[in-house]
Amino acid sequence: MNIGLIMMICDECGSSNNSFDEIQGERVCDDCGLILVQEMFEETVHILDTGGNLKHSADKGRLGSVITGKGSYKFNRFGKNSVIPQHIQNALMHCNMILAHVAPDLGLNERVEKLYLDLHNKGIFGRSQIEARATAVVFYALRENGTPHTFAEVSAEFNPNLKSVKRLVRKINQAFRNKAGYNPVNPQYLLEKTLNDITDDLVFKRQTIKVLEFFETKVAQNTFNKGRSYYASIVWISANMNVNTMITQVLITEKTGFSRFNIRRQTKAILSMIGLELASQVKGKQLSELGE
Repeated sequence: MNIGLIMMICDECGSSNNSFDEIQGERVCDDCGLILVQEMFEETVHILDTGGNLKHSADKGRLGSVITGKGSYKFNRFGKNSVIPQHIQNALMHCNMILAHVAPDLGLNERVEKLYLDLHNKGIFGRSQIEARATAVVFYALRENGTPHTFAEVSAEFNPNLKSVKRLVRKINQAFRNKAGYNPVNPQYLLEKTLNDITDDLVFKRQTIKVLEFFETKVAQNTFNKGRSYYASIVWISANMNVNTMITQVLITEKTGFSRFNIRRQTKAILSMIGLELASQVKGKQLSELGE
């Protein structure tokens, strides 16, 4: 029987132009790069430590891929020491490159590696592009860790299709909906991230962290909803308290992208917890002068 050729249309761009990558085992759209058919054979991926012991596995009872802790890739489905599909290596490399760009000091590489492989084994990724997969996994891992970044920050390295990234993040959330969930957000980390965009002044940074700690105790005692400009507003309050700094509201606006209106409104909300309204009311003051 002559089966003939089946024309495949890309869901992303509508193109019928595609080609098969024998190394990666994928049929890919030539116009937009969407993976049309992936993993011609089913596989489960495992990670071994450098001593050969199993570290991570979504299904220990199935044959599948093995990745050693040193980064060499082995595939035990078709024989000893055969090579793992290239797309897994590429994906983990993309994940590590994104982490190196947005959060090099958090030590999340192993968690991201395990998360990616678990999701791969669950079939969460479907036919999405590798850049979108890596971006979504890193985005989720950062939020899970209590050190969230924006979609724009995590996407900057590879500029993937943002709709695809957000769709994958929703699927990841659904896949882990019965798990413990995210760790609490780390306020100091988010403040330091904001400060790094604004200034290199270490003395001012240390002072601003103390200002944050002061107001965090107030947040815990009040029903207070932190707006998106909360950390930028903490910097503005700190700048008013430090008469020697050259940091202005205009600079904070330029570096963070928040409007002066948003910063003033959030500043007013923060200061209302100690009975004040305007940043000028704390000008030149010490924390001890702001009350208990």
